[in-house]
Amino acid sequence: MKKPRIKKILLADWPALFCLIAIPGIWILGVIFPLLRKNTEFGMFEILTVALPVSLVAACFLFWRIARIQRLFRHGIAVKGGITHIQFSRDRARVEFLYEFNGECFGAWMPLHQTREVLALRVSQEVELLVDKTHPRQAIIWHLFA
Repeated sequence: MKKPRIKKILLADWPALFCLIAIPGIWILGVIFPLLRKNTEFGMFEILTVALPVSLVAACFLFWRIARIQRLFRHGIAVKGGITHIQFSRDRARVEFLYEFNGECFGAWMPLHQTREVLALRVSQEVELLVDKTHPRQAIIWHLFA
């Protein structure tokens, strides 16, 4: 099975993409805010006390999302599943699917960014999933990241 590509994770996984955009965005806002509000006492100390912790949280969440998908590629079990619902909203999509694992039926969903591959998904489409064998309610559509 192919390895996940970081670029595809960052472009398809909506929470990862949001964190990637948020990190520089936080710093840009921290620099622009004092320029727009000249009469406030918002200096470098305030920028650091706000932007640094918030961007660190975003970076940790970003690395967790990437590591989660990479772990599923390394240790996940490949199963067939079917897409049951797709909901599009602005630049995002919520894709829900059902699959059977160890004789039990599970349902899961993924928050995705609307890439060309995500827009090509259809309800009732059969897809190959990677399922976490220790937490079988966690699954991803593998071809979106390979």
